[in-house]
Amino acid sequence: MQASKTTFAKAKWQLKTLILATGLISANAMAGGIEGSWRSVAQINGERNVPIVIHLDEVNGEWTGTLDSPSLRKEGLEVSMLEIQDNSITFEVEDLQISYKGAYSEATDLMFGAVHQNVASPMNFSRTSESARNRPNNRPQTPQGPFPYTIEEVSFKNAATNNIISGTLTKPKSNIKATAVLISGSGPQDRDETLFGHKPFAIIADHLTRQGYAIFRYDDRGIGGSSGDFSAATSEDFANDTSAAVDFLNSRKDLPKGKVGLIGHSEGGMIAPMVASSRDDIAFSILLAGPGVKIPELIIDQWNRDRRFKGVPEEKLQKLSHLDKKIFDKLGMLGLKESINGEIEELLYESVKLEGVKAEELDVQVEQLKNQYSTPWFRYFLKFNPEPYLEKTKSPLLALIGSLDFQVDAKMNLNNIQSVLSNAGHKDFKTIELEKMNHLFQTAGNGSFSEYAEIEESFSPRALNIMSLWLNERF
Repeated sequence: MQASKTTFAKAKWQLKTLILATGLISANAMAGGIEGSWRSVAQINGERNVPIVIHLDEVNGEWTGTLDSPSLRKEGLEVSMLEIQDNSITFEVEDLQISYKGAYSEATDLMFGAVHQNVASPMNFSRTSESARNRPNNRPQTPQGPFPYTIEEVSFKNAATNNIISGTLTKPKSNIKATAVLISGSGPQDRDETLFGHKPFAIIADHLTRQGYAIFRYDDRGIGGSSGDFSAATSEDFANDTSAAVDFLNSRKDLPKGKVGLIGHSEGGMIAPMVASSRDDIAFSILLAGPGVKIPELIIDQWNRDRRFKGVPEEKLQKLSHLDKKIFDKLGMLGLKESINGEIEELLYESVKLEGVKAEELDVQVEQLKNQYSTPWFRYFLKFNPEPYLEKTKSPLLALIGSLDFQVDAKMNLNNIQSVLSNAGHKDFKTIELEKMNHLFQTAGNGSFSEYAEIEESFSPRALNIMSLWLNERF
């Protein structure tokens, strides 16, 4: 079995996955916890939701791996290529003709990435025990046919960029009230926003289509049937794709013209106001865990809550928070492609030392952070302030955040959304904090990342009903 370490390399989309879709970036996020057994589901040979388990072992600095898939009757398959450096992981399994590229987050103890077999699709791993490794995921909410509505696979070109957008349009057979575009969160997402076997966008589409709404959900750039380079894109590019989807839906004679709205989750809840504020034909916006404060404030709040959760003393936490702010202030003054200067590098060294990183690992950690902070996506993201976009949004708006959301604090963000819209004289908006719900709108115990894979519920029926009742009051 061939395995080796590689030179430093990062998936360009790694950082965004760890910020909004699933958690935190951290100055001391290091490899080491990656050894063990990891469980996920994948689309292999056209079959969806195939449970797989990969076993990773390190002996004397050399990594080896095997893969099991009970439903494919495969066990102990050789991982023919395995490269691990810091928290990046790449592997290939020749027997299944698949390759995987991802990243491990120590903060969440999860792995995030994409699997490639002809096309790319998201695949995220959670740690599993030997006794549980072959247990199938139970996802009872995933819609199963026959369906009382029309399902259409569609593709169209974004005229501004020439990339192809592919997705699924579900339509009531008659009396369509309005149409909605579903906008996914951070990281490479398929049209169902699949995560650990959960398919929240498929569930939202099914529920709302049964309520009389046409719903379009689509693969991110470079994922599934959509073309383009995901790793080079910023939130502005993703907003452009969403706007192209609105144009496409408005062009269809079988859908009510001028009644296209937006439903965005996480980063999608940031993109929805970007699109709604730039057009006068958006019928409504629903923000699911969308940010309501400036992004540096959001990230630092995430990090501080994670530090408190881990028992970091308050005095040390405040020093780290002060350094975070100084670093972000300096980064915010750089252009999208401008190199990180010596002053910022010195602050990064000071921060990782305070985090407790070992002396021999300081250079690697700082270089890792410099790479993360230099991506076009992060530079754009760090400068983002949702307030001007919310102020210009005139159509009805509903904002929902779970009380146990560990990434987007409910009170801080909802209070600011309410304040901005009130001051702007918005006539029709509502903000709701949903008790006992996490960032994925699962009914949760404590909101921690480890619960995402373990909870059977994919999307709270209560949250679904709140959305449909709010829409039914307007259409």
